[in-house]
Amino acid sequence: MLQFGHGMIEHTRALLREWGDGGVILSPRDLDAEQIIRVGSEIRRLGVEVLIDPQCFAHDADHSRLASHAHFNAFRKCTTNQLFTPDGAREVLRPLARYATEIDAEAIVIPGLLARPVSDEWLGLQSHMINMANNESGGRKVIGTVAVGEESMCNEESMEAIVDAAEEWNVSAVYVIAEAPSEYLVDDPVWLANLLVLVSGLKLQRKRVILGYANHQMLCAAAANVDAIASGTWLNVRGFPIDKFYQPAEDEESRRTTWYYCPQSLSEYKIPYLEIAKRVGVLGRMRPPVGLGSRYAEPLFGGVSPGAVNWREPDAFRHYLACLRGQCSECSAASFQEALKIQHDLLDGAAAVAAALTAKGVRGDYRDFGKCFDTNRAALAVLQHARGGRLTREWQGDGS
Repeated sequence: MLQFGHGMIEHTRALLREWGDGGVILSPRDLDAEQIIRVGSEIRRLGVEVLIDPQCFAHDADHSRLASHAHFNAFRKCTTNQLFTPDGAREVLRPLARYATEIDAEAIVIPGLLARPVSDEWLGLQSHMINMANNESGGRKVIGTVAVGEESMCNEESMEAIVDAAEEWNVSAVYVIAEAPSEYLVDDPVWLANLLVLVSGLKLQRKRVILGYANHQMLCAAAANVDAIASGTWLNVRGFPIDKFYQPAEDEESRRTTWYYCPQSLSEYKIPYLEIAKRVGVLGRMRPPVGLGSRYAEPLFGGVSPGAVNWREPDAFRHYLACLRGQCSECSAASFQEALKIQHDLLDGAAAVAAALTAKGVRGDYRDFGKCFDTNRAALAVLQHARGGRLTREWQGDGS
């Protein structure tokens, strides 16, 4: 799925029209009320899924566009104690239900505070909002939001507490958001292992699980049988920085570096390094496989120097998202053991390609996956230890 972010209207239209499946999670932080209705309705007519992320992660968030929405204004005015009352919850939920009606959405995503920490009060609020949403949804499916802060993500007991509580949630799906210890790729194996333990536990309850604000490192969630990951263009929709919901925010348009995603190495490279790759004879190894479905990077491999083709951000973004969609399909599996094998084959193959490129001087800077190969392997080992028996016995498809 597409995680909507700054400047993504045309990308969303083009990609979902081309794909004919998947969907988008719209962002009140990046769209005003009129745009949500217009863009949401247009995308819905393509026959794909449209959800709205309420983005009620912090009471004091003050991004101007987010604060212009009725549901978020009601949320800001309510204390946590007031949200526990029927009237407080209704004030937040009813504008979201109206949006869902306007765009003909099949489901409503329930607001969820960022858990810092996962406390009894936080778990109680989750249950209360879910119960209220089922009364206010107008017959639509209800999707719970589980947004977990960085420190809690490193606490195994917190993951199990969420899974235990979720047994009682009357939801068709869970939208999971994990605050990471870094802006992009994560090299903390405990954090990633706990994420896999969390989402697999929810999936084993036969709930649909959507992992939001994701990037290609989260392809490993396929081994937990997650139904979808959602990703976007800029880094703040490929990871979860809570500060993006505050004002003032840095304008993403000011970041002009263009990155090429090489799916074979799970790494991204600046264009000058593609020029180096061409000069040392390894550029062909970086060309995306046709089966992934991206045509957007073809100019880089047409024989001209990559720096001379004026390959810009729009194509870089669409290339990344098209490749990620293709890789998601390749990671789909009929059993847990098959899913594990796919993941290890992906990591082993990418590590070999990355090492070969590095040996020729082609490096990915902070978007190089090199430090994360072992992180992902360790997280998969923990998943196998913690949930492998049940995932082997109870592997199943879409929980929706």
